[in-house]
Amino acid sequence: MVRIKDIKTITKNYVEKPLMTFIEGGKYTRDKKPQSLNWIMGIIRESGIEKEDLVKVFGGLKSCPKEKDEVMRYNNVFEECQKQNYL
Repeated sequence: MVRIKDIKTITKNYVEKPLMTFIEGGKYTRDKKPQSLNWIMGIIRESGIEKEDLVKVFGGLKSCPKEKDEVMRYNNVFEECQKQNYL
C-alpha cells in the first residue's frame, strides 16, 4: 500500500525548506547569490499555506537561527509576513 501525504503536510514542507534556506543565507537554486526576501515571500504567497500552519512553521524554526545574520533574516521575513497579513 502506498502512503500519500495530505496537502497540509506537502504545503508545510514546500514552505519550510526554502524558508530555512533563506534564513541560513544559502542558495536554493542554481543561482550563485543568496536568495532575497522577495523570493521567499513569493513562495509563501503562492503556496496558499494557512495562517495556523505558517505560525507552526515559524515556531519550529524560531530556535534555528544562531548567528546575527540568521536572526536578522528570520525577523525580516517574520515581520514581512505579519505586514502582508499571512500571520
